[in-house]
Amino acid sequence: MEGAQRPITRSRHVRCTLCGVVLPGWLPIPNRPESAMLLHHLGAHHLAEAKPYLARMETECIDRVVMELFVRVRTP
Repeated sequence: MEGAQRPITRSRHVRCTLCGVVLPGWLPIPNRPESAMLLHHLGAHHLAEAKPYLARMETECIDRVVMELFVRVRTP
């Protein structure tokens, strides 16, 4: 099949940049982070570090801001 593109397989897991824990934090449809679950992790484990980001969420896209503290990773 010439010119056929393979579908992009994206990981549904993210790693917290503050502590390294891997979470299943990505919704398959639409292709967006599960912000509520990720915010829960930040509030429960990294509230002091996350406060500046939480303040930005009042005026900026929550998904974009929360993903500054997480990195998408592949899982085995």
